[in-house]
Amino acid sequence: MKTLYLTTSEEDIQKAADIIKSGGLAAFPTETVYGLGGNALDPKAAKAIYAAKGRPSDNPLIVHVSCADEVEAIAADFPENARKLAEAIWPGPLTLVLPKKEIVPDETTGGLKTVAIRCPADDAARGLIELSGVPIAAPSANLSGRPSPTRWEHVKEDLDGRCEAIICGSPCIGGIESTVLDMTDPDHPQVLRPGLITPERVTEVLGIPCTYDPAILGKPDEGLVPKAPGMKYKHYAPKAEMLLFAGPKQAVRREIRQQAEALRKEGRQVAELFYEDGREAAAKLFADLRRLDEEGADVILAQALDGSAESVNYSVMNRMLKAAGYHIKEVRMKIALACDHGGYELKLAVMEHLKERGIECIDLGCNGERVDYPVYGKAVGEAVAKGEADLGIACCGTGLGISMAANKVHGIRCAVPTTPFMAEMAKAHNNANVLALGGRVLTPEQACEYVDLWLDTEYLGSYHAVRVAMLDEM
Repeated sequence: MKTLYLTTSEEDIQKAADIIKSGGLAAFPTETVYGLGGNALDPKAAKAIYAAKGRPSDNPLIVHVSCADEVEAIAADFPENARKLAEAIWPGPLTLVLPKKEIVPDETTGGLKTVAIRCPADDAARGLIELSGVPIAAPSANLSGRPSPTRWEHVKEDLDGRCEAIICGSPCIGGIESTVLDMTDPDHPQVLRPGLITPERVTEVLGIPCTYDPAILGKPDEGLVPKAPGMKYKHYAPKAEMLLFAGPKQAVRREIRQQAEALRKEGRQVAELFYEDGREAAAKLFADLRRLDEEGADVILAQALDGSAESVNYSVMNRMLKAAGYHIKEVRMKIALACDHGGYELKLAVMEHLKERGIECIDLGCNGERVDYPVYGKAVGEAVAKGEADLGIACCGTGLGISMAANKVHGIRCAVPTTPFMAEMAKAHNNANVLALGGRVLTPEQACEYVDLWLDTEYLGSYHAVRVAMLDEM
C-alpha cells in the first residue's frame, strides 16, 4: 500500500474524507495526539485499524464526532451531566463513555456495550469528520505499544504503507491522549484514562465528586477487560529500557547522575529525562522518547513527576509508568551533617528529626570533642559539591564560623537563618544547598522548624537564578 501525504487544505482534507467514506484509513492531527481514522460504523474499517496498528481487538476505539449534536446518533443515552461536560469542554481533550446504539459495531467498541465519544479541538480533525459524513473511530496513529505520535513524522515512521493517507498538520499541543470518563452512571463520573482534563475540572463543571477507576491506579491484572483504551496493555514504550526514579528532586537527580555514570562505564548509551512540571512533560514526553530511540539510547533514566491525583502530573505519570513497564525506584534524600563541639547537641537533635522525616543522614562528625569548625564546614560543603549528599547542615556555636568554611567550597551556598523568614528565603531566593545552625543561638525546636521551612520551600527561580549562578561562579 502506498501512503498518500496530504496537507490541511480543504481540498486535501476532502481527499482524506473520501478515503474514509470508501472504507480506508487516514491519519490526522488532533490537539492531543495524531489519530488513525476509519469509519466507526463499518466493522471492516475497525478491523483494518486494529490490523494496521497491531492492536489487540479487545482494546476499544474512540469514536470522534464534529459536534455534540452527533452524539445521539451513536449513543443510546446522552444524560444531562454528560451534556454539561460536552458543553463546557468540547471541542477538547475529553472522551465520554456512554451506552452504545446497535449502529455502532462491536468491532469498534472491542465487544463492549458502551462507546467512547469525543469531539476534537483541532480544526482539521473536525473538518475531516464533517466532510466524511460519518463518525470516525481513531486510536493513536502508532504501532501498538509504541509512544503515541505528536508529529506527522512519527506517524510516517510507524504507519507508512499501513494506511491510505496521512494528513500532515502541526505538532500536537496537548501531547497526551484525552481523558476518558465513564458516564454510564452520570451521577458517579469515573476516569478510565487520565489526561489533560482532571477530575477536579469534572467536579468543577458538575458539582459532584469524580473518581479514578481502581484499575488505572496500579499495574493492570492480566485478566482485566479494558473499558477504555490504555487500561490493560503495555503502551508508550520506547525501544530503550526505561527506568523511573521517584523522590525529592535533588535526590532523584543525584541518583540519576550516579546511575548514568556507572552505566556509561559499562558501555551503555544512556539518556536522562527531566521535566519541570506536568504540562511540559505532557507536551514533550512522547516526542522525547522517539527522539532518544533515533539517537540510539539503550537505557533511559527519567525523573518521575510528583503531585496529587488532581494534577496533570498524575496523567503523565500514568504514561511514564507504562512506558517504563512499571519499573520505578524510590529515592531517599541524603543530607550530610557535621559540627564542631559547640553544635554537637544541636546536630544530634536535627539528625533525629530528619530521620523521622524519612531522610537519610550522613554524619561527618564531630563526636562532641573540642574541635575547630573549618574542617567540618569544609567536609559538609565537599560532600554536597561532590554529589555524595543532596544537601548539607553544619552546626557550630553561632553557625557563622562553620558557614564561612562551607562557603569556601566551590558551588556551595551556605545560609545562616535566625528567623523563620530567613529560613524560607534561604531556599526561595538563594537556593542554599547548605544550612548553618547555631547551637548556642537556637533551641532544637527552632532549628528543626527552620530546617523544615528550608526543605519544604520551593526555589522561586526567575531573576533569583541569575544571582545564584553568579555565586556559583565566584
